[in-house]
Amino acid sequence: MFNRFMFIYAVFALLISNAVAYEMKMNTLYLTAEGSPPSVTGTVGVDSKSVATTMLESYGMNYDVVKLPIDSLTLEKDKVALYNAIVVDGATQDILAPIKKQIEDYQKKYKVRVAYLNCEPDSSLGYEDILQTVAMRNATLTDEGYELAKKYQMNGKDVSFDVGTCVLDANFQCVQFHHYEVKANKGNANIKPLLKYVDIEAIGGAIVNNNGVESINFWIPYIDSHSAYFTSHLWISWVNYGLIDGNRRLYFEIQIDDYFTDNCFNSSDCSMDLEAPHYRTSVKDMENIIDWQKDLSGRLPKGSDIKIELAINGIHILTKAGHKQYEAKDWTYYDTTYDYKKPTDEYGSIRWGDNIDSDWDDNILQSNDPLYKFFKNPDNQDNFFFLTHTFSHEKLDYASYHDTDVEMKLNIKMSSQPYLGMYERPCYSQHSIVTPEISGLHNSDALRALTENKVIYAVGDTSRTDLSPANFYLPFVTTNDSSNFEGFYVIPRQPPQIYWDCSTIEQNTAVYISRYGHTIDWNDHLSSEAFLHVKNFLKLRHDPYMFHEGNLRNEDYPEVTIGKGKGKFGLMQQWVERVIVEYEKYLQWPIISIKMDDLAETYLERLKRTSCKPQYTMVINDNTSVISEIRVKSTEGECQAPIFAIRDTEFDKGTVDKIEQIGTEPQTAWVNISNNKDKVVKFKKEIKWNDDTYSAKSSSILSFTLSKLQSLLFIILVTFILY
Repeated sequence: MFNRFMFIYAVFALLISNAVAYEMKMNTLYLTAEGSPPSVTGTVGVDSKSVATTMLESYGMNYDVVKLPIDSLTLEKDKVALYNAIVVDGATQDILAPIKKQIEDYQKKYKVRVAYLNCEPDSSLGYEDILQTVAMRNATLTDEGYELAKKYQMNGKDVSFDVGTCVLDANFQCVQFHHYEVKANKGNANIKPLLKYVDIEAIGGAIVNNNGVESINFWIPYIDSHSAYFTSHLWISWVNYGLIDGNRRLYFEIQIDDYFTDNCFNSSDCSMDLEAPHYRTSVKDMENIIDWQKDLSGRLPKGSDIKIELAINGIHILTKAGHKQYEAKDWTYYDTTYDYKKPTDEYGSIRWGDNIDSDWDDNILQSNDPLYKFFKNPDNQDNFFFLTHTFSHEKLDYASYHDTDVEMKLNIKMSSQPYLGMYERPCYSQHSIVTPEISGLHNSDALRALTENKVIYAVGDTSRTDLSPANFYLPFVTTNDSSNFEGFYVIPRQPPQIYWDCSTIEQNTAVYISRYGHTIDWNDHLSSEAFLHVKNFLKLRHDPYMFHEGNLRNEDYPEVTIGKGKGKFGLMQQWVERVIVEYEKYLQWPIISIKMDDLAETYLERLKRTSCKPQYTMVINDNTSVISEIRVKSTEGECQAPIFAIRDTEFDKGTVDKIEQIGTEPQTAWVNISNNKDKVVKFKKEIKWNDDTYSAKSSSILSFTLSKLQSLLFIILVTFILY
């Protein structure tokens, strides 16, 4: 009898112990000792020189900012662990001393990892010859560092990273930032070097396991630099055990302005300057680009899909065909400043009359414009994306409501049946525009006309402060202050140095000389552009890139080889190919292009999450560390919340609203949340909170889960009692 009761007690004890669980918020604690922290938690601080918050924003993660020094931290509340990751930026050991034991006790209790970014190394852990310096250095990944990068589908092998030491102030003077150079005791197996300096025998980063207290350390300044952006993906993924309350996506959006236009080089008016060199793309140019897009997509990581987007001006079809192109009466150019805010009591321009003959003859257009005929074919349309650029490219800063309305309606008509016939098709963005010269976004009359024609998104220009959001992962939203108009969305867009009126390398080089006063080799120019713009990929920026119609010229170009690409590549293609060469040094993630409407929706969904403020809570078994579920809820309103899992598991489809997986990348689950109600997310097989094993392959081994074991034990217990 004694043995029977002892057995029953043991089984009950096992069942009860397995039922004990604790809750942990998916939220990062960011402790900063350098610069000015963000003024609002969750937004990028304008005065902050550290890019750490930018990189947390790049994934859309939750984080709280605490400025050091501080005497104590609130890490737990009501028996809930408040943070699943801790990041410390720029702290000395003296600054950390009051809170170090509290942090380490928290780490031991909840198996939480910490990232130390350019913090003073702790000599007690086995570091030697610690030197603080502003010397300019380059660093490379160690073998261990490269293995960690591969785990997250990154590259970095043999890349020589610049270690940033300087940030320019408002007067373009260098503000120097220090970094640390240390040696690790070679006999200390608890230190795993990740980054080493090229020209000295010292390390710039390591993972440390101090009796179960794990940390990742990078002793480089976290200022604007390739090294800071690249290594951020390492520490973000590592410190979160590969389970991230955000998402990771790369978009490559190439937008071509002025499409169908015949642009002159170095001349304001082709019709008046008959001697000016000019170019309008040919059908062969576009056929070559179709082939190139397919070839490029096939060379990129699995799941990649590159497709350029054409912003069209319909009047130039009429001009090419010599058919009813003279309906506009007043071509006055209103030369306003780029941030001009049109007064609400002024009517504005009057380019168009009331009676416009837009009964165009499709047969004449097809006969006289081969490019128009080419794009009437739906098969050709499907190789590109399209949106409006207004009908006649009228600058909209001083445009009247009437002019803007006509510009929109005529371009929509040209895009619709019986003409181009693309407006109602999936390739066309009905709700988006590239405004000529990025104009009209401070003009309430123009914005009202756009909105009434179903256009609610436009692109901006990141070289202009008037349209730049404080956080570039969100749109700029117009207000009465900015534009006398509330709620029009402007998506950040990048202007590369491939110039609008150029169709040849020689022309682009000539413009460069005129702007900067010195010449530059074309290949050096491409390399400089690639080195600059690859940062946007490292920052997970989704800004489209601005090109123009003449930049597509390729039919009469000589064949070139750039990286893995070979062919007759024009200015735009060569720029893209060289950027891809640079990208492949760092990352191996799929790159996709989507149309402007869909891209804008991703910005709006991200904007919704800033107000919805999703809260993620993991429920973790105290004995086994198995995550039984993740509860996700909104704190205000509704939105879509992502969970990105670099883990050897999959999400339970029945518990989420959508699973996104492109190519061979890890899964991202999306859940629709609202009204402060929990949405419970589960996995197909067990995963432990503190086990971030990821092999990028689905396991075929049958998982005998804890819940099944509990059920079996319960059946055995009941059977034993009954018999």
